[in-house]
Amino acid sequence: MTHTKEILQKTASLNKENNITSAQLDAVQFREEQVMRHIFEEEYDFIGLIDVNRHCVQFTHVNPALIGDIAMTDTDYDHDIKVTAALIKQDTERALFLQNVNLDAIQQGLLRKKAVSIPMTLQDHDGNISRKLLKYRYMADTHQVILMTRNDITQAFLHEQENTRQLEERSEQLKFALAAAKQASSAKSDFLSRMSHEIRTPMNAIIGMSTLAAQALGNDDRVADCISKIGISARYLLSLINDILDMSRIESGKMLLKNEKFLFKDFIMGINAIIYNQATNKGLDYDCLVSNEVDEAYLGDPMKLQQILVNILGNAVKYTLKGKISLEIQQLSRQGNKSTLRFIVNDTGCGIDEAFIEKIFDPFEQVDTSSTTTFGGTGLGLAITKSFVELMGGSIKVRSIVGIGSEFTIDIPLTVDENVLFHPKLDYHFEKLHTLVVDDDITVCEQTVSTLQEIGMIGEWVISGREAVEQVNRKFNVQKYYDYILVDWKMPEMDGIETTRQIRRIVGPDVTIIIISAYDWLSIESEAKAAGANMMISKPLLKSTLISAFQKAQGEENDKIKQEFNFDFSGKRVIVAEDNQLNAEIAKSLLENKHFTVTVAPNGLKAMELYVSQPAHYYDAILMDIRMPMMDGLQATSNIRHWNKEDAKTIPIIAMTANAFDEDVEKSKAAGMNAHLVKPIDTDIMYRTLYRLLYDAD
Repeated sequence: MTHTKEILQKTASLNKENNITSAQLDAVQFREEQVMRHIFEEEYDFIGLIDVNRHCVQFTHVNPALIGDIAMTDTDYDHDIKVTAALIKQDTERALFLQNVNLDAIQQGLLRKKAVSIPMTLQDHDGNISRKLLKYRYMADTHQVILMTRNDITQAFLHEQENTRQLEERSEQLKFALAAAKQASSAKSDFLSRMSHEIRTPMNAIIGMSTLAAQALGNDDRVADCISKIGISARYLLSLINDILDMSRIESGKMLLKNEKFLFKDFIMGINAIIYNQATNKGLDYDCLVSNEVDEAYLGDPMKLQQILVNILGNAVKYTLKGKISLEIQQLSRQGNKSTLRFIVNDTGCGIDEAFIEKIFDPFEQVDTSSTTTFGGTGLGLAITKSFVELMGGSIKVRSIVGIGSEFTIDIPLTVDENVLFHPKLDYHFEKLHTLVVDDDITVCEQTVSTLQEIGMIGEWVISGREAVEQVNRKFNVQKYYDYILVDWKMPEMDGIETTRQIRRIVGPDVTIIIISAYDWLSIESEAKAAGANMMISKPLLKSTLISAFQKAQGEENDKIKQEFNFDFSGKRVIVAEDNQLNAEIAKSLLENKHFTVTVAPNGLKAMELYVSQPAHYYDAILMDIRMPMMDGLQATSNIRHWNKEDAKTIPIIAMTANAFDEDVEKSKAAGMNAHLVKPIDTDIMYRTLYRLLYDAD
């Protein structure tokens, strides 16, 4: 007591010294209680003391939000637990909860650890769901009283759930990425295996046929056959290499678009010339339909657009064993000079499984990669196609039914070329002229008649040769005639030639009969003219094609017959800079065949020495490889252009190289070259390039 009294006296003395009054102490105590209450309300729903022997609980603190739900007097613990359990809706969780909160189970747990935690999910009468956590611990070593608290852990639980979901999502993404990487690795392995086979096959043919040709010298027919097969294998090998190089440039982001003028008629005729031959060789029909709305000329990249269509059409031919391939071209939209063209390719081939369609545009993928597949190729064609389409700002879709066929739809934005100097406007006067269209394809008939009406003609159509003969005969009997009759060559029952023959017997010489064909009509030209045809034209029947044909028939236009030009470079001297002896020998022979005098230089330095050692204008041109030892072609060209010699800046220098990319062409131009020819050299292009540079300048 003495010590206590002393402490109280000292405390009072200190308070007096510090001027702390009783009221101030009460204020401090009140603030502390406020702080503790706020902490409690933030942390706990309630705090209770459980009397272990009596199984009753006294709640010492209750969150104000729960006052009324929880009694502040002593209550039966087991009853309170049952009331709480009723708010747990899942039977399994409720049963586990009742088992865990049993006081005997709590005491057993507290023998092993200082505290026992029991989570639970509650749902109130309004349907609100919350997550709670009960905690139990002994108040003293006597183990007679247990402190029980309950926390609201809803937000923490939701946060943990979100983290778990994100982890599971990342895990799935990693699994997907790993599976994709394994699939890509497997696809590349399959690709390398296929490429080994695909490349070795034509190489084996080239080497084998070369050996056979050497053994058959003197047998011209046998040698010609071997050389023809060598050419076929070489072109196939080149297509494989081009696919691989294109894919490499696409993946490195170095593929660039050109923006060139091109006549649509010439563009589509070039594609048709390729596909007609492929289809004919397999006994397939091929049709190309072009909407009247399609313009005469565009600005874009015709080479890549051609590659897109040839890839799709080539695949259609490859995977179609019988039936028909068709290409339909429509104008999807037009605003000012901005146009979007839709190209639709249909086939009656084997079709594509729905599961494979999702990855049909992936690199290295093929429907059948087995060693027994009948279809070769790199598996890159469609991947390259899709990349080109997207590079041009377009889209590509595919629909297919296995055993029925496939349909590819490609939409490409292009700029309409409105430069009248590039494609002069055709002047025509066909008003009220009557024309009959004869074709077994109704779509062709309807579209052709629509084009005829657009240029002022009156058009009718029938779908067979027999109907055409009957229609012409009916008109003739009432003294009426058609001015023009367009007859398709290949029709069932009665073909175009027989139809022409029978119509000519009826109408005599005064009606113009034009045979239309999707195929090479040179082989039937003599027979067609003997049957009475005035002329032959090729599909697709573009407006400009029909106008030109009708103008020719009217005598308003005289077509110049395109003949193969016989190049003669007699008296011209050329340097061939080529480090590969075999390539140099080939180039020398091809040039000498056209009467050039050829001097071969094994590198750029030697080519330069040859040029500077002779007077100006001694050499007329230089064909320059790019990659050569000692001095490459670019450096040699640049040196020649800067040489102090009269013709140094004007002598034609032509790159003749395997460097085929756009930047290679730009480098050639920057060095001072006049043209860029890509190996393997197309001899006709080489002769025409030389002729243009040598004689047009003169």
